[in-house]
Amino acid sequence: MVTRLRRYGQIVDVGIKYGFGIFLDEIDPGAKRRRILNKGVKEDERSVYERLRLALEELGPTFVKFGQMLASRTETLPPELVREFKKLHDHVGPVPFSELRPTIEKYCGPIDEAFEYFEETPLAAASIGQVHRALLKDGTIVAVKVQRPNITETIETDTLIIEHMAKRYERVNPAIRAYNLSAMVDDFSRMIKRELNFVSEGKNADIFRRNFAKKARIKFPKIYWKYSGPECLVMEYIDGIRVDDVDGIRFYGFEPSEFASLGFSAYLKMIFEDGFFHLDPHPGNLKVTPSGELAFLDLGAIAIIRPERRDLFIKLLLAIVDTDVNMIVETFQKLGVNITDENEDEIKDQLYYALFDVEGFELGNVDAGSALESIPRIMNLYKVQVPGTLMSLLKVIVMVLSIGTTLNPKFNFYGEARPYLREILEARYLSKTSFKKTSHTLLESAESIMKLPRIINRTLDKMAKGNVQVDIVAKDVEALGTTIEKASDKMLMGLVSSALVIGASIVMFSADIEYSGYLIALTVIIYFSAFIIGLATLVKVLYYDKKK
Repeated sequence: MVTRLRRYGQIVDVGIKYGFGIFLDEIDPGAKRRRILNKGVKEDERSVYERLRLALEELGPTFVKFGQMLASRTETLPPELVREFKKLHDHVGPVPFSELRPTIEKYCGPIDEAFEYFEETPLAAASIGQVHRALLKDGTIVAVKVQRPNITETIETDTLIIEHMAKRYERVNPAIRAYNLSAMVDDFSRMIKRELNFVSEGKNADIFRRNFAKKARIKFPKIYWKYSGPECLVMEYIDGIRVDDVDGIRFYGFEPSEFASLGFSAYLKMIFEDGFFHLDPHPGNLKVTPSGELAFLDLGAIAIIRPERRDLFIKLLLAIVDTDVNMIVETFQKLGVNITDENEDEIKDQLYYALFDVEGFELGNVDAGSALESIPRIMNLYKVQVPGTLMSLLKVIVMVLSIGTTLNPKFNFYGEARPYLREILEARYLSKTSFKKTSHTLLESAESIMKLPRIINRTLDKMAKGNVQVDIVAKDVEALGTTIEKASDKMLMGLVSSALVIGASIVMFSADIEYSGYLIALTVIIYFSAFIIGLATLVKVLYYDKKK
């Protein structure tokens, strides 16, 4: 067990070791005394960013994961620091099996009774837990993911310390507030606490399996809930190689380029169709199986997008693909991003410059990921805060593009994304559900317009019963009522025309109806009638009313 005070001391000692003593003086009064005691430490000639990365690795899993999260904040942090933090890895040795046995048996029962065979040597060891292969009594090969002893307590202590340090440093150094460090720490704290609960990861796997049930060659592990709980997760063992092992994929008899397109389309589905996507698509979490499936592992970190924001994100990515900076800014504003009028033109210029001439190039010739990453960076230059979900979305797409580059240098992000996004939008707006919603809206509008003359007449009757002054005003109101009534007639004609078009379209697009010559002829007649009504309304507005 590590007490909070003792952990503070360890953090200060590591900070002094890597040359951050002066920084620590500002946030911890006891650091100066420790620095004096350690003044014999030699000056480190390595860059400040490299030393910071080494310090995080030495401080353990919580700080490593915090650094990994910061590595995705390309819009905020210096590029040199981001590059260094991307090198962060969990340098941890495996926990002896004897220390893990109590946790396994807590959820699975006695190992000899639950498993036919259990490999005590782990397949993989990470900061939060490690994975062992085992054989259930029914012959199913499974992967058993077990938490390290006391890891929850260690991470909770460390996150409290990081939160305290961030708030204190923002108080003593106002310039750091521009980076919104406290918000970053809050996001990290929520994320890592979710990862500590293996039940969340298991539920995520079940949701992904359901969402991709009809998608060929995409695989998510099955969870065996009988043996699983918050600290132990028993799942289907998936054999295979890392997705970036190009030679291994060819050895299996497949072309690597297949998996570039397969992975990209899977993530587009997760984000824009399901609104539920995997946040950590680095190559270690994606496997290619001997049968040619793309398997997703380590599903603890996910993001969720509401349907209405999903449509906006589709429009945003489509605008990026089409280099439509006006649509990019407009969509940002609909997402609640505050772009001032004085900065709007400059932001559009910067965005256009960043995206200019990228369209049509292959990933091997141009870094499409950098173009996407530049968007939040430009926003940050003008102190415009980008929504966290959008940041996560762009980060994931950039990571998927990086894998795509490895697998297929000729993979064209823009060529792949454009038709897919347009197809989603068309399916969304031309679906039966969409037509039904539009029809209901038109009917409600028509009912309201039909009631409008009656409401105006009733109001005029009430006003007519008043004094002379009201009677005089009532004449003006009566004229206004006549004008509104005429406008209502025109609107009603427009609504009737629209309703005819929509009704015919529902029939035409319905998959349940067999087409015949009579049906097609009827549809043509309805379209023609709607055209005549619309034309007559237009002539009346532009000619007769103007003449009067």
